[in-house]
Amino acid sequence: MAKVIVVGAGINGVTAAIELRKRGQEVVLVDPGPLPHPLAASTDISKAVRAAYGADEEYTELAERSIERWRKWNREFGTRLYHEVGVMFVRRQEMKPGDFEHESFKTLEKRGHKVEQMNAPQLWKRFPA
Repeated sequence: MAKVIVVGAGINGVTAAIELRKRGQEVVLVDPGPLPHPLAASTDISKAVRAAYGADEEYTELAERSIERWRKWNREFGTRLYHEVGVMFVRRQEMKPGDFEHESFKTLEKRGHKVEQMNAPQLWKRFPA
């Protein structure tokens, strides 16, 4: 069996190492440290996985696969590494075909996601704060 060296223990390196190991590879993961590295892109508290990519279903599918993988890791590792909190887009004008938000809404709806559209009075009633 070949040994694989993955350089960098950020989210991409760790993900690659986990998947390679699951596929039977002997993996060495190296990183200059510390872990998690304070400058790594994946350690910021505001990282998000989003499925809204306008009409681009390919990117939406990639996000769906990523979300399912995070859910699986939550189960496998017995801890919540990934927290689902939802997302809201707020616009001044009504959505219309061709707008990013409109196309995202239609794509997500088509793919079976729970999406809803609200007007200002509905928004204020649901989120009074």
